[in-house]
Formats: sequence, C-alpha cells, structure tokens
Amino acid sequence: MGFFNIFGKRAPRVDILTPVEYTVRMQSPAVLEFTMSVSRMKVEDDQRTFFQFDRGEVTINGDAASDYLAADLAAQCGQLLYPLQVCVAADGSITRIFNHPEILKRWEEKEPRLQEYFAGQGAAEYISATGRTIQDENAVLRALQQDLFLTCWCNLAMGGSRTAYQLIPFKEPVPYEHDIKFTVNKMTKMIDTITAEWHFEQDGSPRRTQLTAVCNPIKETVV
Repeated sequence: MGFFNIFGKRAPRVDILTPVEYTVRMQSPAVLEFTMSVSRMKVEDDQRTFFQFDRGEVTINGDAASDYLAADLAAQCGQLLYPLQVCVAADGSITRIFNHPEILKRWEEKEPRLQEYFAGQGAAEYISATGRTIQDENAVLRALQQDLFLTCWCNLAMGGSRTAYQLIPFKEPVPYEHDIKFTVNKMTKMIDTITAEWHFEQDGSPRRTQLTAVCNPIKETVV
C-alpha cells in the first residue's frame, strides 16, 4: 500500500483561454506557410504573462514538408515542441518553457520512430542533436530565439519595445533595416495581423525576409 505525501507541492492550476488562429506566411526566399493557434494562459498564483502556441502542418512553396526529406525531418522534429507553453517578459522575450517536461516526454516517445523512419548518418546525427537540445530547457530557449514568428509575435504582444531579431538562425546577428506593422483586435486584445519585412546582407548579397500573419475568423466570443 502506497503513502500519499500530503506535504508534496501541488502543481498550479492552469487555464488555457480561447485560442486565436493565424495563417502565417514567411518568405526568405522559400515560402513557408502554416497555421498557429495562440492562447493566453492563466497560471495559479503567478502574475507573469504566459501564452500557448500550437502549430499546424508546414508547407514549403505550396508543397507539404513531407515532399522534401530534409524539410520533413526538420518539421517532424520541430513539431514535437507543440503545444508550446512559454512565459514572456515585459520586453517580449521568452524567458521560460512552462511545459518543458511534457515536451521532453513527447520526444522520448517519438524519437525511436524518427530513427526508424529516417535512414542515413546525416538524419541520425540531426535527430540526436535535436534530442540533446530538447533535454536542455536553456538550449530550447536559445532555439526559440531563432524563430522569427515567435519572437516577432511576443515582442508585439508585449508592446513592441524590442528591436533585435535573429534573421540568420544560429549565426552572428547581422545589421538590418525593418518595417513592422500590426493591428490589435479590440474585443480579444490579441494581435489581428502582422506585416513585417527585414532587409539585410548575407555573404555580401542583399537579402529580404517577409512575414505576414493574419487572424482567421474567431469562432467563439471572448468575454
């Protein structure tokens, strides 16, 4: 017969509010499209700001990511982060992954199937590297800082005070010029649309990255 520890710390109650769904399009130069649902979170006895993100399937230039082997591997590994629950600071930076244990559990369940499905040394090394990253919450936070949609959305949601964006993932930051416009829904107080563009140089050549996010019709009234 087991004993129940009445003095053990109880997990805080978490309420996930009605989600807002976006159609996201990123071009640099390939065109990536996906849906992203975003919900406010209320965490018991915690006054910090939390959001949940849940990404749909990714298409590349209008084709399913599964049509491209490398892209399919990256998409399947990345999809294990979602649903993603994060704490966002007042300056828009992501400071904590609230559901990291759940993400780690998803990875442990999925990794053997990824190793079986994707053959070759390159795929095995990518999967192993992804596993090492997911096991370390700080490493996951660094990876999220490379995600242009997440960093842009969180920045704008918290007032748009940050101006630093990582345009070339896992490389030294490059100088850029940018133009970001967004609208906010008066009813939900959530972002309705984002239209953003960054101009920079990479290896001596001019580059441009574009991001649009458009809120899909809201199905439920938020009070």
